[in-house]
Amino acid sequence: MLQWFKDVYSEFTPRALKVSITALAAVGFGVYVLATSTSIPAPVVVGKSSSAKTTVSTAKIFVHIAGKVRKPGIYQLDSGARVYDLVLLAGGFSAKANQASVNLARVLTDGEQVIITDGSSLAQGSQSNLISLNQASSSALEDLPGVGPALAARIVDWREANGGFKSKEDLLNVAGIGDKLFASVKELVTL
Repeated sequence: MLQWFKDVYSEFTPRALKVSITALAAVGFGVYVLATSTSIPAPVVVGKSSSAKTTVSTAKIFVHIAGKVRKPGIYQLDSGARVYDLVLLAGGFSAKANQASVNLARVLTDGEQVIITDGSSLAQGSQSNLISLNQASSSALEDLPGVGPALAARIVDWREANGGFKSKEDLLNVAGIGDKLFASVKELVTL
């Protein structure tokens, strides 16, 4: 083995040894640069178009608005739209609309109906414009003044737990409804 090493070493001249060391150093430096590089070139795809478009669509809902608006009907809105947006799409309130009959800030849900009443039908106690305590959905109950999502849910829960409302005064048994709120909604509801 020693003889083999001497034969190989004797074939190398100092110049050949320098060239070998330099070549080895260059290869080592190249490996180092590649290993520490953070920039990776983007792949080139031949024959493909790079004009792809990404579209993001918002979920749509359909809501029916009736009563005292300029253009009653069914409207398509973006999910998360509010009653205010619906009234604007319907051309706004008519001259006889009772603008306090609906919560304009309430978020709409797909498939619901919003009814804008007039002042005279409320004064006369028209049954067609009243909200049924025993049948109204939680979102419909939110149309009552002072009733938000949490209170509407408690009204529905009380109705289900007690077999429905027997009188309007049963509303006073729902947590969060006191005399003042009851006085403001009692003429707007029916059984």
